[in-house]
Amino acid sequence: MKKTVITAALALSAVLPAGPAQADAGPGAMPNVKGKGLVAAFEALHFDPTVRFKDGLGRGRHVLWPARWKVCEQQPAPGAHMTQLKITLTVVKKNEQCRRR
Repeated sequence: MKKTVITAALALSAVLPAGPAQADAGPGAMPNVKGKGLVAAFEALHFDPTVRFKDGLGRGRHVLWPARWKVCEQQPAPGAHMTQLKITLTVVKKNEQCRRR
């Protein structure tokens, strides 16, 4: 069973600069964060504390240092309207390969 890892926004806000983020897909739409570093992806998602992270290698690892991780997959897809959506980013460490699906 794959585990979904939830991290607190406080952990990321300690390493991320404050300020507004620019979303690729326009206001209210899910940006394309696939392939981005986790810090940049979280910024594009406006530091949303409800974003969940899933270990892309299925090991159930927790994201403790966001700068060391990258996004392999995202749910929902880019362009989806973000109102009331659960956002899950599948991540691996930057030196690891994303699994092909």
